[in-house]
Amino acid sequence: MIVIQSTLGLLIKAYNKISLLNKKLQRNESEYLKGLRVLSLFSGIGAFEEALKNINIDFKLVNYCEFDSSVSKAYSIIHNVDEKLNLGDITTIDENKLDDFDLMTYGFPCQDISALGDQKGLMDENGALTRSGLFFEAVRIAKKKLPKYLLAENVRMLVSKKFKTQFREMLKLLDEIGYNTYWQVLNSKDYGVPHSRNRVFLVSIRKDIDDGQFKFPEKIQLSKKASDFYDSFASQDHYLREKDMKYLSEFRLKKKYSSLNSDIIICQTTKQGNLANPQNFIRDKKGYRVMTSRELLALQGFKKKYAEALLNEGFTKEQIGKFSGNSITVDVLERIFEKLLHTGIKVENKILKNENII
Repeated sequence: MIVIQSTLGLLIKAYNKISLLNKKLQRNESEYLKGLRVLSLFSGIGAFEEALKNINIDFKLVNYCEFDSSVSKAYSIIHNVDEKLNLGDITTIDENKLDDFDLMTYGFPCQDISALGDQKGLMDENGALTRSGLFFEAVRIAKKKLPKYLLAENVRMLVSKKFKTQFREMLKLLDEIGYNTYWQVLNSKDYGVPHSRNRVFLVSIRKDIDDGQFKFPEKIQLSKKASDFYDSFASQDHYLREKDMKYLSEFRLKKKYSSLNSDIIICQTTKQGNLANPQNFIRDKKGYRVMTSRELLALQGFKKKYAEALLNEGFTKEQIGKFSGNSITVDVLERIFEKLLHTGIKVENKILKNENII
């Protein structure tokens, strides 16, 4: 009996110590994440920021950087921030004057990489940087400031055979400035959103804090259909005229250049808000129509109320369609951030895997 009581007492003491350690580590993790400082480059309407908010990361936005003044205004409305935080033209940023930050997001332009663009790559035939070549401006800033994490997104074509050499050079450059980079092509439909959108994501972790354990999120079962996001009402200007019906041809639907009442919509483009060349159509009791601004943003993971706020500020459905088509699916970013920011606990400047604590 004495032996049993003694053993039980030791087990209770050990359990209390483990519980105390867990509480301490959880507190340290909370404090670590609460202080996350973010620099957002090529911000668009702020998909990265929306994802951080959705998973309850209490972060501080150091600055955002958006060249297009109308997009900057939309960003400020959606995220309720002062446009004075906008750095504007990335090529004019003095990296020496930037405040420190822990995370840099940079969904750099895809126009010169995309299958729908001219595919010049990061540099043209004369060696001049293209719009997609603004990637190097982001690297310039990262090299000077050396934040803990870098997170980028671009079209799948970036990792195709055509751009294989350039992509390898990008990874080499990130390695040279001090980062281990993990990359993978992810499709939005595999992360809870009925939207077929393949994009490549690059997660770069500074070498001195990387434990080599980062893995991209596993696919999840899709439980929603596009119709779950439909509005019950759409104004008349969303409905197709006779001359617009050509975009609903059997050929376009078969080739998936367009979709009609699909459970999973095809990839949104910047033309989605237009009647002239949209991608996803809905047939209802009133006829054939394009998606509303609310529907488009919702199928990129944004809240529908953002569309209402933008419309109330004078933005058109065409503008909002372009914003949405240019953005990143928020749900995918949420899953990546959960992996990146919750896989480890910071203790005395080291990252410990949760399962290895006890």
